[in-house]
Amino acid sequence: MKRVVALASALAVCIACRDQHPITSPLRSSADFSDGRIPGGNPHFFFLPPLVKQPSFSGTFNPALRPVVEICQLDVDINDIPIACSATVPTINPGIVQVDLVDELYRVNWNTLLPPIDPTKFYRIQVRVAPGGSILGFADVDPVLNGIELHNLNTGEFIGLVDGRTLPIKFRIEIGTTCKTTDCFEGTVGTAGGTFITSSGLAGTLFPAGALSQDVFLVIDRVDARPCVPIDVPQFPGCYRFSTDPRPERFNVNVIVGMCADNTGLSHPQRDLAQIFQFDPGLPAVALANVPATFLTCDPGHLLGEQLPPGLRQLVRYLASLLLPGELRAEHLGVGGSTGSYSIFGWGLPAQLSINGGNGQTAVSGTAVPILPSVLLQAPPGTVIAGEAVTFTVGPGSGSITGPSPVSDANGIATVGSWTLGDGANTLFAASRGASGSPQMFTATGVTISAAVTDGVGDAIADPRVLVTPDLVSATAAAGSGNLALSVRFAPGTFDATAAHVVFNLDTDQNPATGFPGVDAAHSDAALLGADYQVVLGSNSEGGTAKVLRWDAASGSFLLVATEPVSAGLAGYDVTVPLAVLGNDDGQMNFKVVVQSQILSLLQLGYTGFQDYLPDLGVAPGQLVLPSR
Repeated sequence: MKRVVALASALAVCIACRDQHPITSPLRSSADFSDGRIPGGNPHFFFLPPLVKQPSFSGTFNPALRPVVEICQLDVDINDIPIACSATVPTINPGIVQVDLVDELYRVNWNTLLPPIDPTKFYRIQVRVAPGGSILGFADVDPVLNGIELHNLNTGEFIGLVDGRTLPIKFRIEIGTTCKTTDCFEGTVGTAGGTFITSSGLAGTLFPAGALSQDVFLVIDRVDARPCVPIDVPQFPGCYRFSTDPRPERFNVNVIVGMCADNTGLSHPQRDLAQIFQFDPGLPAVALANVPATFLTCDPGHLLGEQLPPGLRQLVRYLASLLLPGELRAEHLGVGGSTGSYSIFGWGLPAQLSINGGNGQTAVSGTAVPILPSVLLQAPPGTVIAGEAVTFTVGPGSGSITGPSPVSDANGIATVGSWTLGDGANTLFAASRGASGSPQMFTATGVTISAAVTDGVGDAIADPRVLVTPDLVSATAAAGSGNLALSVRFAPGTFDATAAHVVFNLDTDQNPATGFPGVDAAHSDAALLGADYQVVLGSNSEGGTAKVLRWDAASGSFLLVATEPVSAGLAGYDVTVPLAVLGNDDGQMNFKVVVQSQILSLLQLGYTGFQDYLPDLGVAPGQLVLPSR
């Protein structure tokens, strides 16, 4: 335990303990110190004599601040080592910090008797950017017996206290304590508000009186990362992070942020639409309500103090913001927006997203819609936007897409790669972040279509080489869920699964001029059907499978593309063929069916001629078509 001393105490600044208890220690710190001369300290903040020896620095002094100094009593661990500011002992406020423009420093006097300090405790002097704001630097001090001197434990020197009780606390704050670029502003904003502009003059903000309830440390800093704001609309140079420390959830009244917009390449209507977008990580970007940023002078030839060094330029701008009326500083309007909070701000064109085509379609479920959904990006209406990203996503329904992230073409149109529908109602959304009208919703319906054809009983052609004459009476085809279901039925007593050999002739493009002409070697019904595919099923020769054959015009023959299992019932065959096997067909097609018999005689193996046609020759084929056709 530290000795209790009844005498008036002095203070010893402990700077020597860092090797044993570094400032970065996550658990505790010993008597500690941090400023610009210490690794990890803020490189633009320095304590000054008499608290420490004179440091070396090269930055530009920032007089635009109202920092605060507070002294807290430190709690200690069981080994009497300081660990953190006490949460129960009131913080000491030594008074209002004054700025010395001549010596380029800030200062405040700490009367160690008002209130009296406890000589058995350790204390920390810390400098904040504003009340409740971030700490720029700190120094831990230790009351000692000598009431008229200060013992520096780092150097062993003794420093006298003014009147034996007052410690002058002096420090220097330079431009750049928070900024990452040279195009920035750092300063204090109070309840009276004001206008504050970066060193380049290309960005600034206006606080109306009453927007804040206390002093805050304002930082405006250029952001070089691209894109500035995670939106898809066109963005242009000019991206800044606006922040206050501490940060209120909302300003009492909205403030104005402004940026100078590089209008190169923009039409006059587009310039009129230029808008600021605000982005907070984890939240969607928001387009701000447009307001004039009359406090900015955006003509590079007239930027206030543009030819001065960065430090002097910021000082001149700060003083001008206090002394010059706005109309003398603003010759041109910038892009301005009204906001109730600060974050990252960029500017761009608020594009309009609208549906271009492909909405309200009907297609066989499991197939792609024939017209690819597309959207149009414009800014303003009549001026298309090329090269901007659009994201398509499937909504409720069981559909799927390809090419979900296209960019708009030279006509401002962005098109999804494909949209395959599920059963029933389907939805698809197209979004372009930051665009008005986003997202746009497309609707479509996935259906199952079917058709049936019939034939009279008793018209089959008999062949003495087979015992049963197959007599076709009906056939159905149904397309849906990505498949084509085929069924064929025979008259009672005329179906022999060991011999009946059935061929479905499929005209998948519904064009008799393409594919194999007609339904047999004599090209019967060539004017009604061109077979692009055949599904051959039944008889022992097929082994309980169906062969899917594609007509190849180059070779003049049908080529095998797939086999599918066949179900043989009491009255006929059933088979299901994926539409993808049929060339990703849309499910719409014409069809005709023929049947022949396998000759099973030991003296002769082969097939009879076609014994029945369904529907009869000369009759129109069955047609699978969408309802809208």
